[in-house]
Amino acid sequence: VGIVSPWNYPFQLTVAPVTAALAAGNRVLIKPSELTPAFSALLAKLVVEHFAADELSVITGDAEMGKAFVSMPFDHLLFTGSTSVGRQVAIAAAANLTPVTLELGGKSPAIFDPSCDLDAAVASIAYGKLLNAGQTCIAPDYLLVPKGQAGTVAAKLATAIAKLYPTLRDNPDYTAIISDRHHQRLRDMVTEARDAGADVTEINPAGEELGATSRKLLPTLVRNAGANLRLMREEIFGPVLPIVEYAGIDEAIDHVNGADRPLALYWFGRDRGNRQRILHETVAGGVTINDCMLHLVQENQPFGGVGASGMGAYHGEWGFRTFSKEKPVFLQSRLSAGAMLRPPYGKTFERLFSLLRHIT
Repeated sequence: VGIVSPWNYPFQLTVAPVTAALAAGNRVLIKPSELTPAFSALLAKLVVEHFAADELSVITGDAEMGKAFVSMPFDHLLFTGSTSVGRQVAIAAAANLTPVTLELGGKSPAIFDPSCDLDAAVASIAYGKLLNAGQTCIAPDYLLVPKGQAGTVAAKLATAIAKLYPTLRDNPDYTAIISDRHHQRLRDMVTEARDAGADVTEINPAGEELGATSRKLLPTLVRNAGANLRLMREEIFGPVLPIVEYAGIDEAIDHVNGADRPLALYWFGRDRGNRQRILHETVAGGVTINDCMLHLVQENQPFGGVGASGMGAYHGEWGFRTFSKEKPVFLQSRLSAGAMLRPPYGKTFERLFSLLRHIT
């Protein structure tokens, strides 16, 4: 089994699928991200110390090594990463007819129903969005709120964020962006939105200067963003949250269904009818009701995407089954009537066939 793990949660997103694959009796080869060289070196060191090379091994290297890795004829390949790279992994694996589990991403929506506890919902979104500075595959990508509430929600979010992160620059709880390239990509998204006339609010509770060399990015709320902006079309993967108003539940459902199927969906509210409509009329990899991201940690449920957010699932029993091949075996007994079903056919066969028809 091949495991390609990402940079954003390098330990958890390596060890979790590896554990399932080993439990199912496989030999496992890991290719960690080139963006986490210190972790990759430590992982390789620990694996050598505790596992035989034909049980578990680690291959390190750059993107070219990654391309070679996913082109190998594995019995199964699991990839966690972006949708664009996931497509290329699927193409490479198809050449060997290697089955794949793709844990990708997308624009996961969060929806505030008019019936929700607004303060509790805002606190949950502030946490879920800014954990690891938004560099989480199931982080809420954008927020849908009832018409007329965007300003109120933005103000409450600013307060909730300041409570979680009263300072940013030297606060170890608030994460930096993984690389200069990703940092610039996020800055470009925000700049494009601001230049297009969107309302951009940067949350800086202590009024700090982050510094020109820092890769930390201020938590940013964006209202009135046009649908054509990169911010509204691409997965954000950072501490930037667009807030979009909707006129009614039909409009909210249409908004979700107008984009690729997301890895996660979050709904906040008490109205059971609206909750059932969201669950029945949208498609997402997983859903958490009245909180963020907690479906990920349920080992008695599968975790996986759908459509552009991935294929296949693991966690718990589903991980064991994903990395297993169910092999049916039939053992014929010594006393068998099977020979009576073979030609030449005659009266004995006709009587037996008639009996079988009556029985079934």
